[in-house]
Amino acid sequence: MEIRDATYDRLLDIWGRLRTNLWFVPVLMTVGALVLAVFALGVDANLMGSRERVWWLYSGKAENASDLLSTLLSSIITMATLAISITMVVLTLAASQLGPRLIRNFIGDSRTQAALGFFVMTIVYLLLVYRRVDDHLDAEKVPNVAITVGSALSLACIFLLLFYVHHLASSIVSDTVINRVGDELDEVVRRLLPEPGALPRQDLRTGGDDPDAGGADLSLPRGGYVQTIDHGALVALAREHDVVLTLRFRAGWHLLAGGRHASFAPRDRSGDGIARGLAAAVVVGADRTPTQDIEFSIRQLVEVALRALSPGINDPYTAVAVIDRLAASLALAMGRDMEPALHRDEDGKVRLIAHPATFTGLVDRSFNEIRQAAAGQAAILIHLLDTIARLAFHVRTPEHRDALARHAAMIASSGQRNLEEEQDRAEIADRHEAALAGLIATDV
Repeated sequence: MEIRDATYDRLLDIWGRLRTNLWFVPVLMTVGALVLAVFALGVDANLMGSRERVWWLYSGKAENASDLLSTLLSSIITMATLAISITMVVLTLAASQLGPRLIRNFIGDSRTQAALGFFVMTIVYLLLVYRRVDDHLDAEKVPNVAITVGSALSLACIFLLLFYVHHLASSIVSDTVINRVGDELDEVVRRLLPEPGALPRQDLRTGGDDPDAGGADLSLPRGGYVQTIDHGALVALAREHDVVLTLRFRAGWHLLAGGRHASFAPRDRSGDGIARGLAAAVVVGADRTPTQDIEFSIRQLVEVALRALSPGINDPYTAVAVIDRLAASLALAMGRDMEPALHRDEDGKVRLIAHPATFTGLVDRSFNEIRQAAAGQAAILIHLLDTIARLAFHVRTPEHRDALARHAAMIASSGQRNLEEEQDRAEIADRHEAALAGLIATDV
């Protein structure tokens, strides 16, 4: 069985951290400003072969050039300050309405980073050119090309500010946020879950707890959130020591230092080398990342729905949009196999028993909290049942059918208990029957 390259996952984790930092792209663009300034200052404005100036090239005196650059610099600094202030206001609104954990998505937006980076780049460029302009420079030594480029960058900043305000206004719309998080979830599903039939059926986990061979316990030296697991390195480690490793965690879980995190069998092997190898193969950090955590984006979407259903906001349409987006990602996951529980070496011998996510777990993360928060809202419960009926078309395995049928029963039970209107309860019963009929009709 081919094991996914964990080096790529680690690099992807590092890249994910960089692209969700607001400083990364501006720093790169600042370096670009330095290169552009050096190039522009090195160009002789008289390379055209005559003293005549084209209309678009600056041709003023050194004193006027100094005043122009000073004015442009102060104006762009003011615009950059305004853009940053608007950004802080939008982030505050997003944190209060959609959830603080979604700030990562706003900060990681490439257009936001590029816009702020362009303002910083222009400021740095103007500073570098301004320090080369002296009021006593001869006319032929005035950096005309560099000043012209600075003027063009400043003009671009004016239009960029308009674009940036529009982009921020649209980015805080709940549907935009939901689709952005959903797209990230779909990307993780495609990257982590194998195509149907790519792995032996016996290596897949179908639900329930993973087997524990009752071997010797292992623990990680530091606690935190599991970010990446190098399954290939663990298989090689188990083969080297001729043991079977069993993990009691997966990416996204929070571990306490010194707990019972894994075990190996047989117990008579030396555990020191295995413990060191386990620690080296598992990356633990202070926060969750979506690199190998398929539930990460699901929790973000559910958080949006829970805030929308809270009494302070009371926005059921946002919750409906979240349910629809979760359904699209679940349908995508249903078209693929889940991650394997058994990892084998080159000889086909099981060396690692992992603890992967299951489809049942994904459905639980998607629907449980929304159902609980919407216990007294008929529209949300009805939409949940309609969503399960639509997902019935994508059922491929008994686990798919059983998980969806269980949630349909819980949703219907919640509606019958909490809704006072008889017609609402009757509608819930009808939608429950339709969902079950769709699930029963599937051939698995």
